[in-house]
Amino acid sequence: VQETEKTYGMIDISKLPAFPGGERELLIFLAKNIQYPPPARENNIQGVVVLSFVVSKNGSVQEVQIVKDIGGGCGKEAVRVVQTMPKWNPGEANGHPVKVRFTLPVRFRLN
Repeated sequence: VQETEKTYGMIDISKLPAFPGGERELLIFLAKNIQYPPPARENNIQGVVVLSFVVSKNGSVQEVQIVKDIGGGCGKEAVRVVQTMPKWNPGEANGHPVKVRFTLPVRFRLN
């Protein structure tokens, strides 16, 4: 019998996972790396894509899923960028690193 490793929700842990450098650096990373999909630009699609992913015990980003998509390729682009993220600082429960499911809104806005 193989025991599966528990994935924690954000309320079950003592220390949240964190992007290296904090939330500001996360926003900078997203802004630098997201390329507005041409179909979204051509159709004036704007809004928020919501992603869900697991930050593993070693900080790697896994199991990236689209929770809410706005169309025009925005969801796929958000997933692509999140999959290229550097390792995060993992979440902790009882002083030990644990897998944590994280939800991230990604805003697409035309200038």
